[in-house]
Amino acid sequence: MMWGVIPAAGRGSRVVDDHVNGCKELIEINGRTMLQRTIDELRAAEVDGIVIVTSPNKPAIKTSLEESGELTRGDIKFVEQAEPNGLVDAISQAIPICGENMLVATPDNLYLRHPCPAYELLRVHGTSQRCVIGVVPVVSPWGEMLGDTGRVDSLYNSKNSEHRALSGILEKRKTKPFPLTDPPRWRCTGRMIVTTEFWWQTGFDDVEKLGALASQGRLLAAELDADYIDIGIPTGLAYARQHYGE
Repeated sequence: MMWGVIPAAGRGSRVVDDHVNGCKELIEINGRTMLQRTIDELRAAEVDGIVIVTSPNKPAIKTSLEESGELTRGDIKFVEQAEPNGLVDAISQAIPICGENMLVATPDNLYLRHPCPAYELLRVHGTSQRCVIGVVPVVSPWGEMLGDTGRVDSLYNSKNSEHRALSGILEKRKTKPFPLTDPPRWRCTGRMIVTTEFWWQTGFDDVEKLGALASQGRLLAAELDADYIDIGIPTGLAYARQHYGE
């Protein structure tokens, strides 16, 4: 049993000029909002249900889904993060509904050329029951837009799984561009499956907890063949719109 959790309580300050009713999640790309696209993906992966973590300052999230008919299936529930306090705090609000095991899907990422990244994570988790994070090999031209965050130290063959594991996640260097190399370096993306052992790890934010798991050989990679576009930055949003001819 696995629920999908969509964190949608953040401010999204980098693309504030493009917000729709104060929400970056309602930015539309090729006829669907980013929130709808994430819901579509989780439904295609056949999760048991979806929890959307929103903010008391973003009522437009629920209103938009009501008006679009997305709530008629009855598979979406809402919880609130009272104050913006990071991703770990946000997704923890969903625990009373879905428990500590969840598939987290941030709604500001596009995966061009891949129909359902969430399915790949579930497939890896299903054979291992471990925490899993989606990773992509970063290449030009879309990789040129990314800052040097979420860079994987390396992937290696795990003794206890048919899938590769992360050796670590390097320190964020937000002001530096992501290094484009041959062969390409791997980057963590906005898709992860966390289990009870994630919550046991020390650290305040998700990178610290994931890094702790990686150091123990307990974080597996779902290797995604996709162009990873961060809609939460202006260059990424412009790239996506250009891709779809908008």
